[in-house]
Amino acid sequence: MTEYWVSQGNKWCDFCKIFLSSNPATIRNHELGQHHKDNVAKRLADMRKDKAAKDKQEKEAAQALQQIEAKAKRSYQNDVASFKEARESHTAALDDKEGGPA
Repeated sequence: MTEYWVSQGNKWCDFCKIFLSSNPATIRNHELGQHHKDNVAKRLADMRKDKAAKDKQEKEAAQALQQIEAKAKRSYQNDVASFKEARESHTAALDDKEGGPA
């Protein structure tokens, strides 16, 4: 039986955006290299910055929602108060037309 050549797969480094040979020595050498370590540190810093920006945006959205809720509550209370005043004045006007309470 004849043996045929089988290609070893390559490993992709997500941090450095390069392919590496799939043998452990090459992978270890790459991961211990300064270029790879710098890229990992940069990615982690970017992730922290993105998370901080997202947290800030969520906090601002929550604060804006609280302000909207507070304004809506005040408006509702004003509407209820004006409705009560209108109802009382309308009732008083009807009482005056009918000749007063019995």
